[in-house]
Amino acid sequence: MTLKMFYKKIISILSAAVIIVTSAAAAFASDNCGCSHTPVIFVSGFGATTLIEVKPDGSEETAFPFTPDSAVKSLFENFAKYGTDDILLPIANTVADLVEPIRMNPDGTSRYNLKPIYSSVEDTSYAGFIKNDALKYIPYYDSEFLDMKRTAAKVGNDHVFNFLYDWRLSGDEIADELLGYIEGVMAATGHDKVSIYCLSQGSVPVAQYVYKYADKGYIENLVFNNPIFDGSDFVTKILNTDAQYTLTFAEIIKLVENILHTEIDVSALGNLIPESINGIATMGAEQVILPIAKCGPAYLEMIPSEDYDMISGKYFSAPENAPLLNTVSKVRNGYMKDIPAMLRSAVLNGADVSIVSCSGNELVNTHGINSDAIVDLESSCGAYCAPMGEVFPDGYTQKKDIGKNCISPDNCIDLSCGYLPEKTWIINELFHGQVEWAPNSLELIETLLYTHDLKDAWSDARFPQFMQSNDPSNDLHICFENTNCLYALHGKSGRMILSNTSRKNSMLIKSVEVDNSKTPVNRILAPGESTIITADTSSCGCRKFSVNYCESDTVLNGKVKTFSYTVTDNYSGALTASGSVQTETSQIQAITASIWSFTNDLFELMINIVKNIFTCIKEVY
Repeated sequence: MTLKMFYKKIISILSAAVIIVTSAAAAFASDNCGCSHTPVIFVSGFGATTLIEVKPDGSEETAFPFTPDSAVKSLFENFAKYGTDDILLPIANTVADLVEPIRMNPDGTSRYNLKPIYSSVEDTSYAGFIKNDALKYIPYYDSEFLDMKRTAAKVGNDHVFNFLYDWRLSGDEIADELLGYIEGVMAATGHDKVSIYCLSQGSVPVAQYVYKYADKGYIENLVFNNPIFDGSDFVTKILNTDAQYTLTFAEIIKLVENILHTEIDVSALGNLIPESINGIATMGAEQVILPIAKCGPAYLEMIPSEDYDMISGKYFSAPENAPLLNTVSKVRNGYMKDIPAMLRSAVLNGADVSIVSCSGNELVNTHGINSDAIVDLESSCGAYCAPMGEVFPDGYTQKKDIGKNCISPDNCIDLSCGYLPEKTWIINELFHGQVEWAPNSLELIETLLYTHDLKDAWSDARFPQFMQSNDPSNDLHICFENTNCLYALHGKSGRMILSNTSRKNSMLIKSVEVDNSKTPVNRILAPGESTIITADTSSCGCRKFSVNYCESDTVLNGKVKTFSYTVTDNYSGALTASGSVQTETSQIQAITASIWSFTNDLFELMINIVKNIFTCIKEVY
């Protein structure tokens, strides 16, 4: 991965939403295609499109993203200008210099004349990017994401497109551009429908398009990946500068690990970050970034409905902000008024609509909200959630009776009240924009985008409604063999498949623990290898299941991973065929596992002894 690609990924994620592909409007003629592949259009999230500034003399210059070279140049200039007595001053001015090109006026218009790097249908097809030698402008090109290259291999270079748009502007304006773009794609390819895959903030213009133009019937498959339908508390916390940020460093570090697709465990770095960084981050946003960028309509359209009146009244009540609020009202009084109705209007007009959201992570700038680290789960799919780290009380029943069990196996998510519960999937322990990093969710996304094979979220055992991420950075994946998820059938087989999801490290499974009962395992799992563990299913209820293990790149560092599962009489999903996992362990492997386990236990014992000695010394002196 190049430094420039890394830089662009980090900027996009931390700004409010990240990932995948895009493009804008025009057309070039073609005869009817006659192929069996519907053209695919990607609509990416916040900050993914490269924006260029058109100067008064007609020359063009990249406005966003800024380059490492420009950042270093500005930093040196500001240190020369302001000195080093107050180190925050040159840093703050450097950030201001870099953000300045995307400045918005108080009325919601752009201060500078910006446009996407490419906009025509011809230029933003995969074939067009190749022809123009412009692959570097495809967001996250050649990463492990579901990108143009991967999709082109399935549908053809001339059948996959990026809708590039100015992500600062209103979703209502972009929705109109998207209409023209879709019509251009159909004219260019000879098809009468397109399939759309949108990510994060990309869901806003797509949802507004559906609200305004669903009756045109142009969409075949529509997949929303981590959509920000009803905003995110992440954005509220950024704009509400009266409240200091509470950055969740552990989540930020894990998020960065996932963005970089690395299996390097740097979680210990979270302990080295001083709490004072919260104040610095709050001050930086308030004094440097927000004065330049906050009047973009897109930001206000990502505020949750319950917070919008407070934020708009507090920070955007000046007369010069009136046109901005009028622009934003088109989205807030559009699809956001009734998100389920918007989705069902697409379905009624022939679209196969689905939502894939992620859970199990705290927001990076606040505590207590179940999310994918950037977008609240409640906003993303309409689910009702217990506070992060808590579960529903005993006797809880789901909000709506839709004839299916819609409570998650960890007893903290109720999807019965979701926007479209019958076609919503939730991937646990996966981060925003990383759905394609996990093989099981990648297969789900591609099945939804290219086929009509999934009638609903309960019809295919490959894709249970509540899935556990099997991405490589999670180390381990576990599921019941007969449900392919963490639901167990009451009184039936309790066979669980425990898998090593790492691509490079072997895992020593030392023991498993359920209800305070520990069972030794001492088995080494090579990358991709699985073993069977049996759980008790004799009584219904939600239980914790812990795995004590070590990985081969940190042999002496013991880890514990805890899962929650539910034994139930009320499972709504399809069942799998069982008995496919081999459980034999060779004698050599058993001996190696025993030695490794003994060494790790001895190391942990020595560490505890040293800690106790230092504690005693501290108490004495």
